[in-house]
Amino acid sequence: MAGKPRREDRRTRYTKQVIKQAFFELLHERGFGKTSVAEVCKRAEINRGTFYLHYEDKYALLEEVVDEAIDAEPMLDGTTPVSMCQRVPVNEDYRLLYTDRELYPFVARRVVARGEAEGVSSIMERTGLSERDAQTLFAFTANGNLAVNQALGWRRGQEFLQAQALIRDFIAAGYEGVRHG
Repeated sequence: MAGKPRREDRRTRYTKQVIKQAFFELLHERGFGKTSVAEVCKRAEINRGTFYLHYEDKYALLEEVVDEAIDAEPMLDGTTPVSMCQRVPVNEDYRLLYTDRELYPFVARRVVARGEAEGVSSIMERTGLSERDAQTLFAFTANGNLAVNQALGWRRGQEFLQAQALIRDFIAAGYEGVRHG
């Protein structure tokens, strides 16, 4: 049955959850740079071998929790090529990933990477631009949208919704201008 992802058993899900809980506790207390695999294992009450059965290193663990944070909240507006950037964290642990100065560049790169293929394709379709030019516009709009969200503290509210509407309209007008320009 090649090609079909294997479903995790209950013990694996539990172990990974314990690891993630310990990881978030340490992120809140110490930050990512000062958190080691050994400390995660001690806090989770597991041995290092168990950790390494599930994750290559703390960066692989970080990537998984960032992906979970991205997937936990639906997109606000699926009609723009940067819709991926409109997601806001649903809980304080995920919000920490987005607001921590050390982690934010990693999170931003991951958000952009996860939305790039669809976003670039959408821009090319809407504008007729080359793939390279569409990549440039995608990078610009995605990172700009993330910067606005960062400035608003990653909290959904009226100000966030107004900012997203403004960004959506700006992007749409920009794509029209590029297509006809």
